Amino acid sequence: MKTYNIPIVWQSYKRIPVQAENLEEAVKLALKQFFSEPDEQYIEDSFEIDEIINEDYFNETFDLNKILEEI
Repeated sequence: MKTYNIPIVWQSYKRIPVQAENLEEAVKLALKQFFSEPDEQYIEDSFEIDEIINEDYFNETFDLNKILEEI
């Protein structure tokens, strides 16, 4: 019998509480914390900000590309 390594991808959901002056700063701080948590199985650039953020903070916006360039 052979041994097979079957790649399985999954998502987990986590809310990271941060204190900030505005939504863009909050996203930046949360992403810094997210990236600082070691996970040897993490696939680079596979994260995304859940769309629920638009419902939670409908009156604020942020530029994810700008944030990623800064961190």
